[in-house]
Amino acid sequence: MLPQRSPSPGPSSSASLPPGHFLSLQPSYSQPTVAFPSGAPSTSSHEANGLAPNTASLASADFEVDVRTGFLPGTSNVQRLGGKYEVWEEALDAARGGGKVGEGLIVGGKRDKERLWRDGVQSMPVLDTNDLCSSLPLLRRAHIVLTFLAHFYAHTTPLPTLPPSEREPIPIPACISAPLLTVSPLLGLPPILTYADTVLYNFLPVNPVIAPSYAVNPPSTIVTTFTNTRSEEQFFLISALTEIAGAEALRIMRQSLDELFIADEKAIRRLTVYLKKLAMQIDKISDITMTLMKEVDPEEFYHLIRPWFRGGDADGPQSAGWDYMGLRIEAGTSEAESAITEGRRGKMFSGPSAGQSSLIHAIDIFLTVDHSPTPEERAEALAAAETEPEHSGDSISMNSAPVSADAPAPAQASHGHGNGHGGEGAKPKSEATFLQRMLQYMPLPHRTFLLHLSTHPTPLRPLVVHYSATHPALAAAYDGALESLRRFREKHMRVVSLFIVQQARRKPSARVRKLIGLDEADETEADEEEKVVDIGEIRGTGGTALFKFLKRCRDNTTKAMVRPSGAGYELE
Repeated sequence: MLPQRSPSPGPSSSASLPPGHFLSLQPSYSQPTVAFPSGAPSTSSHEANGLAPNTASLASADFEVDVRTGFLPGTSNVQRLGGKYEVWEEALDAARGGGKVGEGLIVGGKRDKERLWRDGVQSMPVLDTNDLCSSLPLLRRAHIVLTFLAHFYAHTTPLPTLPPSEREPIPIPACISAPLLTVSPLLGLPPILTYADTVLYNFLPVNPVIAPSYAVNPPSTIVTTFTNTRSEEQFFLISALTEIAGAEALRIMRQSLDELFIADEKAIRRLTVYLKKLAMQIDKISDITMTLMKEVDPEEFYHLIRPWFRGGDADGPQSAGWDYMGLRIEAGTSEAESAITEGRRGKMFSGPSAGQSSLIHAIDIFLTVDHSPTPEERAEALAAAETEPEHSGDSISMNSAPVSADAPAPAQASHGHGNGHGGEGAKPKSEATFLQRMLQYMPLPHRTFLLHLSTHPTPLRPLVVHYSATHPALAAAYDGALESLRRFREKHMRVVSLFIVQQARRKPSARVRKLIGLDEADETEADEEEKVVDIGEIRGTGGTALFKFLKRCRDNTTKAMVRPSGAGYELE
């Protein structure tokens, strides 16, 4: 038997550490705020005025960022729920027409087929989610199925011929909304279809038995689509391929941050090499993105696929929204919910968008591309705040400084290459940019990753500017990475031009008219050869004015360069 040992004496008060000592500070992620009662996702203690050591790892599993797959899960996704949740899958199968092109439901709900399906959904029981809570992959699949059902139900509900502001909210039955409102907070997602649902958690690799990887086992199949078309599957699959290619970009960024911390001569030489590698990897991501041009039919995408993505805010600030039945009017749904709908039955969320991908956000933050509002946009937002308040919740600026209503402005770095953008402190929530708002549509661990990256104590651009005269190769490599990012954005603009702008001006073909359920009475309007479309009025599924947004992102990338060059492609 082991001898009993008396407990060790506690530390004497005379030997206690000074209150400002870093070992006396609260650990990372422990500062409670209004938005995060159990601890704000910050990597430095507010009590340290921004000077607490940043000890988290950029590749930490806490962020659900895998070294092989990036923001994609490191294991295969669940293909189908079983047990009592099979009823959800069966309802989704019925909506999709058994997986056959042209056999599924049609937007607008004009046929008996859509009405009968909605009647069947309304008769479904409200299921608890207890059996899902032990498995993250099961929760992800549940969110996919329930949000697809919500979109199918909302978009097959016939709309009255009234202005959006005079319509009643579209009801989402409790059999969908109740479990969805339970599952969503567990994933840190809003109760709406997101990029994570259509891409991150919706693919299978070549061999589903082993872990995905870029070189050996890349994404090859999409589990769930609205239309069963090859175009929709390829649209999601190509996004998944860009994500897994982004894992190498994240690895390079992690190595670069290690060199930034040291910042001696050898580290600067290594950093120069890493930035050149990052530029090549961004170009690879661009090349994968451009395969959309040949793998996805632009007409099918615009007329057949894209309408299913629309969220409750699709008609702008005057949208009626979606009514999540069973939700108390005074209760909130998510940090992503528009402040306009607080206390109202109709809730306004944006549909899935590429802006909800964490990958390009991460590259922006690392390269210190600033997407914060311009003075003109700031004044416009403040003027509209009383009548059209923006979304609530914490936001983050893309200039390496977090913006939070609850946190003080970060202290300036003590290095000679401190934050060169200047600290403006916390900004009004009404000034949140589209990119900031899209953070609330990302899984919580990925949002936290971006916040961690943005609060890194040694941001890249100020160091490059500081050493640009003595180390021109470093500045050239940095500008080269930004040039690759600008090329990516210009290629994205070309995709948008073909898939949205040009399609908005053209009538759908007879083949597509049949798929979207246009009858002969509708063909008179469709027979117009060319529509006059103001590209400034075309909005993305995320709710933003597409042309203005894409052009500004491209221009902000150029502004970040040490030696900016070129005007670039213009959207037509």
